[in-house]
Amino acid sequence: MGRREVAVYDFDGTLTRDDTFYTFARHALGLPRLIVRSLRAAPAIIAWKLGRITSSQAKERVYSALYRGLERREIVDASATFTPHYKKEILDRLIDSRDSGTEVWIVTASLDLWMENIARQLGVKLLCTGTSTATDGRLTGRFSTPNCRGDEKVARLRAAIPDIDNCRITVYGNEFTPGGGDAPLATIADEVVDCGR
Repeated sequence: MGRREVAVYDFDGTLTRDDTFYTFARHALGLPRLIVRSLRAAPAIIAWKLGRITSSQAKERVYSALYRGLERREIVDASATFTPHYKKEILDRLIDSRDSGTEVWIVTASLDLWMENIARQLGVKLLCTGTSTATDGRLTGRFSTPNCRGDEKVARLRAAIPDIDNCRITVYGNEFTPGGGDAPLATIADEVVDCGR
C-alpha cells in the first residue's frame, strides 16, 4: 500500500491572483470605512518599512486598525458573499486532488474571518491565522494564533498531521525563495509546485 497523499496549498498568490487581506477588507468594510480605518494603520506600515517591527507585527497592527471593535458576526457574514480572484488552473488542480481522494489542506497566513468559509466551500482542511473575539462578540484586534507564515506553517502542519513523515506531500506555493513564506514547506515536500507565475 502506498503512502497517504497529502496536498498542501498556500492561498494568496497561489490559489488567488491577489492578496485577500486587502480585497476582503474592501468587501467587508466598504470603501469609505476602509479608507477611514486605513489611516489608523499608517504608523504600523511606516514602522515596518523602517525596519522597526516585523512583518507579522505590522500585519497584526494593520488588522487591528481595520477591524478592532467590529462585530465578529458582521465580518464573518461578509465572507459568505466574498469570491476571491482564483487562478482557475490551480483551483481546478485542487478540486481534482480533493476528488481523487487526496487529503487537501490550505495552509495560509490569511485570517480565519474569511478563510474558514472558503475552506468549507472548497471542502478542504485549513490552517490559518486565528483572530480573537471579546465576550461581547466584538473583534479585539489581536491574533489568537501566531501568524501562519514560514516556519509556523510547518509547525502547524506537523501538529495537525502527526504522521506527516510517512505521507507523500505535494506543496503548492508562490514564495519558495529563501525567506519566502512557503520556503519552509519545501523542506518537508516530496514535490514542490511553484504557482507564482
